[in-house]
Amino acid sequence: MSGKMAETRMIEVWRGSARQWEVDEMGHWNTQYYVARSNEGLAMLFGFNGLPGLFSPDSATTLAFNEHHIRFHREAHAGAPLHISGGFLEIGETTAFAVLVLQHSESGQVAATFRVRVTHVHASDGVTPLPWPAAFRDRASAALVETPKEAAPRGTNDEPVALTATRVRAIELCLKRTAMSLIEQDSCDVFGRMAPQKFLGAVGGGVKQITGPLRALVAELAEAPPGKVGGAVLEFRIVYGDRPRLGDCFEIWAGLEKTDKRTMSLIFWMVDPFNGRVFGSMQSVAIVFDLDARAIVQISPAATEALAKHVTEGLAM
Repeated sequence: MSGKMAETRMIEVWRGSARQWEVDEMGHWNTQYYVARSNEGLAMLFGFNGLPGLFSPDSATTLAFNEHHIRFHREAHAGAPLHISGGFLEIGETTAFAVLVLQHSESGQVAATFRVRVTHVHASDGVTPLPWPAAFRDRASAALVETPKEAAPRGTNDEPVALTATRVRAIELCLKRTAMSLIEQDSCDVFGRMAPQKFLGAVGGGVKQITGPLRALVAELAEAPPGKVGGAVLEFRIVYGDRPRLGDCFEIWAGLEKTDKRTMSLIFWMVDPFNGRVFGSMQSVAIVFDLDARAIVQISPAATEALAKHVTEGLAM
């Protein structure tokens, strides 16, 4: 776990707390709410740099989310006071790369970090890129920050990727279908497009379809028998494809990519079940967690051997 964040030029963009109804069955603040609050902070960051209202229904332009990289450093429980600081790492002609750091307000401990790539687009279609206004580009470019060490990738690749996900490929690889459902109103932004935190919500809704048996193997074959077992995520990388809209249906397909002595890396593909559109792909670096000891359950050699039978060769984002 990380300590206090080093001083940077980032500015405060959000302040609040973890709400009781946002906590999952394991007592963790659910990952989708980390992302929801970071999105609120991102809107404030753009506003402070001269572009308020990008998520207003009256705005002619908005942001298309291209990629999220998220690291989780310290748990947040119900009622925990929190705040977010943020800044821009890069400003392109139509793109921006931002970093946000969520901290526990009382201790200063880092709870999570977010690196977010976005494109400035027409609100009417959510796709067509538009150059940034000159005043915004000049202001944001003059106040660029460096990536805090806490936000650097550890278990995920940071190179540009072309999405390999297809429904046909998922079936060929014998991936596990963990969820299938409908994009409803409460999953969408004001433009009728799925909010990025709902990608995590969709994955999380069915994640135990694949992680349940894997956790059970790790617990059963652990060298020291754990107490009550659950799971936690250390890191996510999400690359977005065609953004689903209100009324679209989706499927989530998942597979185990690799393991080490502490972690399991899983890949989740979100696709349209009818026409093959790829909505996004996520790499998740997860652990098996002893809920009684509040500690990671190490993956024993015997568990590693057992998990190898579940690894999908050639699986990628």
